[in-house]
Amino acid sequence: MIKWIVSINKKIYYGWVIVAIGGLAFFMSSPGQTYSISVFVKEYSQVFGYSQTQISTAYSIATILSGLLLIFMGKAIDKNGSRKMMIFAGIMLALSTLFSSFASNITMIFIGFFLLRYFGQGSLTLLPNTLVPQWFEKNRALAISIAAIGGLLGTLLVPSINLYLIKSIGWENAWRIWSAVLLIIFIPLVLGFAEDSPEKIGLKMENQALDENLVANDLSTSNNSYTLKEAIKTKSFWIAGIISTIPSMFTTGMTFHFYTIMELSSITNENAALIIGLIALPSFIVPLFAKPFIDKQPMRRILFITLLMMIISMVLLITIVSNTFFAILFILFYGLSIATQGVALNVLWPNYFGRKHLGSIRGLATVFMVIGSALGPLPFGISYDQTGNYNIAIIGMIILAIISASLALFIRKPHKSYDFS
Repeated sequence: MIKWIVSINKKIYYGWVIVAIGGLAFFMSSPGQTYSISVFVKEYSQVFGYSQTQISTAYSIATILSGLLLIFMGKAIDKNGSRKMMIFAGIMLALSTLFSSFASNITMIFIGFFLLRYFGQGSLTLLPNTLVPQWFEKNRALAISIAAIGGLLGTLLVPSINLYLIKSIGWENAWRIWSAVLLIIFIPLVLGFAEDSPEKIGLKMENQALDENLVANDLSTSNNSYTLKEAIKTKSFWIAGIISTIPSMFTTGMTFHFYTIMELSSITNENAALIIGLIALPSFIVPLFAKPFIDKQPMRRILFITLLMMIISMVLLITIVSNTFFAILFILFYGLSIATQGVALNVLWPNYFGRKHLGSIRGLATVFMVIGSALGPLPFGISYDQTGNYNIAIIGMIILAIISASLALFIRKPHKSYDFS
C-alpha cells in the first residue's frame, strides 16, 4: 500500500502522510487525556459518592505509575519500530476503554485510570512525537506542529462529545464507543499507512534525492545521536525535562477540576465543555510561525517566553476570571503558550540528541510530563476540599513556573566533546 502510494507521485513526500497518521494518533490518545477523563470524573463522583480528593489521589497514583513505565515503551519503540508499537498501543487503549465501562468501585476506577493514562496519554503521545521527527529535519518544527493539530482537535471536540455521549447513552456506553472507534478506525489506518522511517521504503528524508545539492545533517549517525545513557548525563536533558513538567502539571490539574472551577464563576457545564475545548484554538496558528520562530530563535528564549506567558495566565485565572468572557480570554492565552512550548520541546529532543535512540530518550523524557500530570490534580483537589477554591494550588504552580523560567535561560544544545560524563 505505502510503496504503491509513493510510486504514484514521487514529488509529494510521503512524510506528510506520516504527519496525518501522527495527528490521528494524537487525536486517538484522547480517551487517556485529562480533558476527556475529567468529564467522566463528575459521573464517578455522583454515582459512587467519592470525594474529589479520593478520585484525584487515584488518578495521581495511576498517572505516576504509568509515567514510570513509559521508559519501557520508549525502548520497545527503538527495538520494534513506531508502527508496530502504535498498533499495539491502539489495541490496548481500546481494551482499556472497554474495561473502564465496567468500573464499579474505586479499585476498578484506579486500574482504568492507569491503563488509560499509559496507553493513551503516555504511549499514543510518545509514539507520534517519536515517529514524525524520523521523517523530517528541515521542516521538523512545521511537521510536528501540524501533527499536533490532531491532539488539539481532541482537546477542542472531545469534552463536548463525551458530555453528549454521557447524557445520551450513559458513561458506560460512552467508553464502549471509544473502544469501537479505536478498533474500527484507528488500527486499520495505522496498518495501512504508517511506516517507521523514509529509509524503510527507499526514500531519503524530505525527498532529498530530488536535490543532490541539499546536504543533510543526518542526525541518525552515531557521531550526532546520543544514547539514553549519554543523554541523561547532559544538563540540557534535565532542564528540558523539568520545564516540560510545569505545563503538564498545571494543565492536568486545571482540566481535571475545570468544571468545578467554572462553577465557582457561575459558568454551566455545557459552557465549560466549550471553553476548555478552546484551549486548542490558538494552536491552529502555530504552524504559521513554527519554522521562522522556533527554528531561528534560541531555544532558551522560546522556553522562557512561553513560561512567562503561563505565569501571566495563572495570575489571570485567580484574579479576573469571573464570567464566560474572561474564562475564554484566559484559556486562549494559556493555550497559545502551551502550544508554542509543546512544539519547541518536541523539536528540541531530536535536534539536541538525534534520531537514532529517540524512542528511548523520549520515553524517559515523557516521564517528566506524566509525573507532572500526576502531581497536578491532587493539590487542586486538596485546595478545594480545604478552602472551597483553588487559589492556593494555583499560587504554588506560579512559584514552580517562575523557577522553571529561570532554568530555561541556561539550556544549551549539548556537544559530546564538551558534555560531562
